[in-house]
Amino acid sequence: MVNRSDGQNKPTDGIMAKPCFTLLSGFLFNVILLSALSGFSQPHISRSDGNIVASTHPYINRSIERGESAAIDYIGFYQKYISALRGQECPMYPSCSNYGLKTFRETNFVQGMVLTSDRLLRCGHDLENYALTLQPNGFRLIDYPAYDQPPADLEYTKNSYHYAYADTLNDDSTVVFVKKLINNQYYREALLEILRIEQKKDSFDLELFTNKIICLRAIGEYEKALFEYQTKCPEPYVSDAGLVYQIALTNYKLGNFDLASNYIELALHSCNDDLCKSRVLMLNGLICANQDKYTDAMHSYSALDTLDAFDSYAHIALTNRKILENALPLKTKSPAVSGILSIIPGAGYAYTGHKQTALSAFIVNGLLAYATYTSFRTENYGVGILAGVFNLSFYIGNIYGSAQSAKRYNQRQKETIIRKLEFNTNL
Repeated sequence: MVNRSDGQNKPTDGIMAKPCFTLLSGFLFNVILLSALSGFSQPHISRSDGNIVASTHPYINRSIERGESAAIDYIGFYQKYISALRGQECPMYPSCSNYGLKTFRETNFVQGMVLTSDRLLRCGHDLENYALTLQPNGFRLIDYPAYDQPPADLEYTKNSYHYAYADTLNDDSTVVFVKKLINNQYYREALLEILRIEQKKDSFDLELFTNKIICLRAIGEYEKALFEYQTKCPEPYVSDAGLVYQIALTNYKLGNFDLASNYIELALHSCNDDLCKSRVLMLNGLICANQDKYTDAMHSYSALDTLDAFDSYAHIALTNRKILENALPLKTKSPAVSGILSIIPGAGYAYTGHKQTALSAFIVNGLLAYATYTSFRTENYGVGILAGVFNLSFYIGNIYGSAQSAKRYNQRQKETIIRKLEFNTNL
């Protein structure tokens, strides 16, 4: 109470409450935002201009870049002056700040706010729902905006080993040396040796050419391998089963499953022995699984029972059938149901199995809603408007992110099956 000269006492509680609540609200916003931004940095590796983020892949898609905004400047300021002080790194790739730069550059301001809010709610949570990439600062979880796709070779995969193709003819010493290089994983050296031999030879050597395709695929030159086949393989050899199998496998690696399937059919018609057919059928099973033709994949693996194949192929086929039987039918989640449930913040994430994100969405939206309400109630309109904008952004981000989490869940279900089949098949 304050004593006035007219003898009346004036209550001061409301006067003191407003500045105190303003300070409290400001502190609350800092706590929320700094907590959300806890993983915003990839120091010494990422650049705020978006050209390099711990990888040779630029994460900014220049073909859809729209321009600059104030949000980009704020994020750039954070990266330059604040992120290095925090002493920790974002577990996601790109980091949250680089994700924000990407979305604000490539979409409008409203979309950028919603997408970035969704990312902040998900950062570092429910790790099993994301693929891994190996960066100089360790493993990171790949998470690109839904409108853009990460490079195919960004995802971490186990080392793969390629072995030389051999026919039944006796080889001279140079060809034997090429095979030895391939079998010891010296693919580039083997390719150079093949080019040297080709330069000296006047005739086409099918075995050497097939090993050339293997070397090109081993070093990731898939398009070049296909170009060599289409332009340099003479007509009498284009349907050779061993060569066509390598071309089908190359198309599989590129994700051209329809083309790979066509080459598989050609290879099956060209195979002269059960061993050849076994390899082709194994690859056909993988192609069918990637095309969501799981019944056809089962038939392909079952077809090996009728062949006089090696025990190893029969065992692989049996295991792959069990993998499909245990996984099917796929337990999918509906994006529409997830979006509707997220009217209650976090419920949509919980429905799709993103439980930690669900809790984060509920707490952040609840705190922001409470801050908005109490700010307006105490007539702190500036803080109330600011809290309301953040609350709306995180709330819409929660709805949008919940729908995307259902799609992510469904995709991860399929990818898990494919990874198990590929690991067991060991192409």
